[in-house]
Amino acid sequence: MQNLSYTNIVLALLILYVVIKRQLEPRIVKFKPEFFIVVILLGISSIGDAVNKQHLNLAQNKIIIFGILSLISAAVFAALRALSYKFWLDDDKLVMREGNWLTIIWWIIGIGIHVAVDRIWTGSSVTLLLYLGVTLLIQRGMVWYRASSKFPQEISANVAAQQKNRSRHNRRH
Repeated sequence: MQNLSYTNIVLALLILYVVIKRQLEPRIVKFKPEFFIVVILLGISSIGDAVNKQHLNLAQNKIIIFGILSLISAAVFAALRALSYKFWLDDDKLVMREGNWLTIIWWIIGIGIHVAVDRIWTGSSVTLLLYLGVTLLIQRGMVWYRASSKFPQEISANVAAQQKNRSRHNRRH
């Protein structure tokens, strides 16, 4: 279980570094859930390994309670981070977004609470990747919603740019 816990922590730290770095830079608002879905699947796989191979024994009712509380926490901190973003239009009339110091504070508090509860509950950090994937997916959706609400006509240019990039990427492969 120890190796799985360390692996989750290393992967989570790597993901967090990249994500937080990108959240603090001015970026075009996009909604591409694929990466977050991969992180969620890795998290589910990690939990499955812990239960099946590492003999993580947890009562069914505790799993349900922790799961619900973890989802609520993921959603709350995703919302708080999304609310910390500022939005504007760039010179090409694309909707941009950027986080700030408050975004980092919400990350630290959210991850800190999750890891502390996870360690108490399972004695490991086995659910960290799943939590990250879920909170990032919710945050991305909320950022998209906020940007769409603030710039309802302009967001269509972001959709077109995202589709153009996707078709360009598909032609290369």
